Amino acid sequence: MTATLDRMTATLAPDQKLGIIDSDVHPVSNPMMPEILAYLPEKWRRRIGEYGASFRITPGGDRPRHREYAHRWDTEPPNGAAPASNPDFAREQLLDRYDMSGAILNDIGAFRMAGAGGQPAELSAAICRAMNEHRRDTWLAHDPRWHASISLPYEIPNMAAEEIRFCREEMGEYNDRWKQLMFAPDNLRPAGHPSYWPIYEAAEHYGIPIGFHVLAQNRITPSGPTNHYFEEHCDFALFNFHAVSSLIYEGVFERFPKLKIALVELAWSWAVPFAWRLDHAFRTSRTEVPQLDRLPSEYLADHFYYTTQPMEEPENDKWFDGVLEAFEASGMSKNLMYSSDYPHWDFDEPAALPKTLSDDQLRRILGENARDLYKIDIIPDTGMTRL
Repeated sequence: MTATLDRMTATLAPDQKLGIIDSDVHPVSNPMMPEILAYLPEKWRRRIGEYGASFRITPGGDRPRHREYAHRWDTEPPNGAAPASNPDFAREQLLDRYDMSGAILNDIGAFRMAGAGGQPAELSAAICRAMNEHRRDTWLAHDPRWHASISLPYEIPNMAAEEIRFCREEMGEYNDRWKQLMFAPDNLRPAGHPSYWPIYEAAEHYGIPIGFHVLAQNRITPSGPTNHYFEEHCDFALFNFHAVSSLIYEGVFERFPKLKIALVELAWSWAVPFAWRLDHAFRTSRTEVPQLDRLPSEYLADHFYYTTQPMEEPENDKWFDGVLEAFEASGMSKNLMYSSDYPHWDFDEPAALPKTLSDDQLRRILGENARDLYKIDIIPDTGMTRL
């Protein structure tokens, strides 16, 4: 057992702070906002004005929620606008209140622009470009601590690769503020399918991870959509199994050995038992995947990262310690990152992490793991002082 797991780390000095990077913040996600449409070329604004826009949504309509954006009531700006639509108000509520070094903006509304059908491919790409440019001017320009994921028409890989190039090469002073690519985990093809490889090649080239973020665009279960929002909320982890196994068994990491994957808001406690299952399947059917040079569990430890929210919260804190101990002993101590999920109702502030964590674990989870993955500097003397 390592020193970290034995809780043998040095105690923090009274004035020493734990730097914080938030790996999952959600700006308002409505691609049809007039502010975003203003960035479209005139021909696409005219088309939407004349014909409207048809974008892929969950079959049978959206699942019922207790409020439109699933948000905390206090995240609505004073002018009554949508939650997380005002970067200055969000900065005050999140970055400033918790003295954060940085935060990643993940726009899940972009998944409807992925290019799965219902509109011309060029329109999907144009709206993703408009969303990225709006994000640059409305958020990135307001505070250097905001960073962003690139909205992509990922079902049209050549156009997605061009959008990655544009954001990383033609955004001027903001080129390096794009830290991740946004994918949904329930796409037209399994995540490891070669059709997505041009995107993975671009991600590896620019040294930025692929972020798979939960959002059911097709169906969250094999049997169809759920009837209750909380049903869906408890089923998020189901998306991981096919995405992870496809990426590993299709040989994605053999072809792109530097590629990193962030599983955002998809939980993490499932990772160790699933690694056991992957390794067992590999040992019994290894001849089917001769391209793999290592055990699947090794790819899992080297290439996949996880976020804390929604945090597993057992009745007994010691049970949490046991799950985390197995997670870290499996080689993933550097793979778990703090996330708040602001502005959603199940928001977790940094102090929500279990009090049983060691100083070293808190330091890594709150900031250092995200620092290493996203290349975001931790600002000296910022963050949380352990109580």
